[in-house]
Amino acid sequence: MTPHIYQVTITLHEATFFASHELDELYFTEPVIGNYALSYAMGWIRSPYNRYQVGYADDLPILNEKGIYITPAWPISKPSYRIERFNCQSESYKSGMTNNAVVEASGRQVLIKDKSNRYRNQVTGKTVISANNRPQTGVIKLLRPENIFQCHVISNDSINLPSYIRLGKFMSKARIDSQQISVRACQKLRSAYPMINPVDMDKHSTIHFGDLVNIHPTPLIANADIDAQWWVNQQNHPIVPSQLTYKGLD
Repeated sequence: MTPHIYQVTITLHEATFFASHELDELYFTEPVIGNYALSYAMGWIRSPYNRYQVGYADDLPILNEKGIYITPAWPISKPSYRIERFNCQSESYKSGMTNNAVVEASGRQVLIKDKSNRYRNQVTGKTVISANNRPQTGVIKLLRPENIFQCHVISNDSINLPSYIRLGKFMSKARIDSQQISVRACQKLRSAYPMINPVDMDKHSTIHFGDLVNIHPTPLIANADIDAQWWVNQQNHPIVPSQLTYKGLD
């Protein structure tokens, strides 16, 4: 069965941040949008936030059953960035240090520090705060608005893509434009693809070389030279590798 293949263009309308790398006080975004993040952003799957458990193994098989796959998105030109310094310390009435972390109190409370390094209310004796070990200050490198990315959506059935989505840690707005590509057949070829998730490829496919983009939850490969079955257009030009499904779930 010939699938529906869409070329998707993503235009950032707001500065966008993914925690690709954390180097001391620098928090840096790679110029790529992972396909797992896009799967959630498109609204195809929804999952409540759980800091103790990653939900990919529960959520992504739903898309395999529906026959929908989206590739990672790559920049169509040299990406541009914005660098900002952040300060997460609150303007609370009282702050202190314990266990190499800043602790804060809300309201006008009189705090005392006990032998276990906990802060207690001087009047009631109750523990009122505990250590808050999030980053306090740092430098953040975000993708600027108007950066443009592209990717492909492969679907067994015709689908309507949203006009706008939210991306990244700050849920930044991005516009979606799409164009359906007519594919003729599937052929065994060796060709290049701008950005691929290698763990989602068919076991009979081979990536000869490419540029590793080492990000979580799974590394990606840019400018990948791939020997695989490809969907080709009417002019026999390869569009996207076939047999792509969500496999990196464990």
